[in-house]
Amino acid sequence: MSLFRLLRPVGLLGATIIVAACGFQPLYGSNQGVLSGPVVEDLAAVHITAISERVGQIVRNDLLDRLNPFGEPTSPRFSLAVELEEAKEGLAIQIDDTVTRFNLTLTANYFLSDAQTGTVLTTGSVRAKAAYNVLRSDFANVIAERDAQQRAAREIADEMKTRLAVFFSDSRRSN
Repeated sequence: MSLFRLLRPVGLLGATIIVAACGFQPLYGSNQGVLSGPVVEDLAAVHITAISERVGQIVRNDLLDRLNPFGEPTSPRFSLAVELEEAKEGLAIQIDDTVTRFNLTLTANYFLSDAQTGTVLTTGSVRAKAAYNVLRSDFANVIAERDAQQRAAREIADEMKTRLAVFFSDSRRSN
């Protein structure tokens, strides 16, 4: 047996002890690895208001999947409002001034408030970019743009979930 194989378990044990000693705590749940705990309960208690436009519906649905996996809360404690801005920028421009590649930028400004009082608890802005190619087929271009919108919307929802989870975790520590 090589020395590396003998030392690997020792290294893993040492890394585990170091992480445990530094006060590491899982963000979404208990130390048993189960997705539960106060942060997950707070995320599940967020009502997500309607967002205009098709991309807004995609972002809202992605947020519902991430924050409320068991369905919308019957008595929400928090309300999340999101405003979206979408911009397209031509990247690859040919000699004849035709654009062959676009960058789609999706910016979401969000406002988390107390559902009972309406007091704004936290705000933020999240930005995601997705690129797509322009082809000769109009149908392919529409599909490529929709795919870019869906990728950006998914990234927005993931980042917002993380930021809200950190907010709830920090607010519980300060109480």
